[in-house]
Amino acid sequence: MKIVCHEFAPFSYQDQQQNITGILVEIARLACQDWPQGCEIELLPNKRAKQQFNQGLAHGHFQGWNEERALTTWFSIPLLQTEYGFYSPLAQPLTDLKQTSGKNIGAFGPSNTLTSLINIDRQQVRLGLPPMEIILSSSGDEQPLKMLHKRRFDAYYVNKEVGAYYAKHLGLNDLYYLSSGQPIHYFIGFKMKHNEYETIKAFNHLLVKLYQNHRFDEIFAKWKMIPSPLLPTEFPDLNVPY
Repeated sequence: MKIVCHEFAPFSYQDQQQNITGILVEIARLACQDWPQGCEIELLPNKRAKQQFNQGLAHGHFQGWNEERALTTWFSIPLLQTEYGFYSPLAQPLTDLKQTSGKNIGAFGPSNTLTSLINIDRQQVRLGLPPMEIILSSSGDEQPLKMLHKRRFDAYYVNKEVGAYYAKHLGLNDLYYLSSGQPIHYFIGFKMKHNEYETIKAFNHLLVKLYQNHRFDEIFAKWKMIPSPLLPTEFPDLNVPY
């Protein structure tokens, strides 16, 4: 089984020693140790990782879930829970979601993150609030935080852990974080046309066994994140073979 990923620290990235690491990588790597056929995990540029995944040159790809992807993709069980939120300057913090209306908000896109932000904006417009001015970034790494630091926008909407990782990397400790209040989950996606249902089902049973036996506990403690609380009764609606 080949799983591809792209630079998305702290979930998947290349460290200073050129090793592929990150919490999703470590979870998948541990599971692969018990998978009879073994696995290969490769870090590629985002566009190339998607191409290999879509063309069947790779079996799996770390992904967030959305309805469009679920039309053509089976998913692993949810590997962890996280959230999106707004980082703003501590000197001019956004402390309530309503304060984001009418503001310049940066976001990486196209992405699930951008879709989430658009949905928040639409909800607020329906309440009679001014729309956000969404500023798209083609980069999901440290560049948008540099722009925020230079006041190019009022806030940056991003995965909480991603923002915290790059803020620490840049030495930015003058930021305020406002949660969107909406938990999200990350999976391994498997294209239906390139994978067997029963294979993904067996892999998911292995993942569940490892979770139940607390094999991932040290990984979650190391990265200071939490597993997903989603139950097997919710898996059919998420296109999770189980």
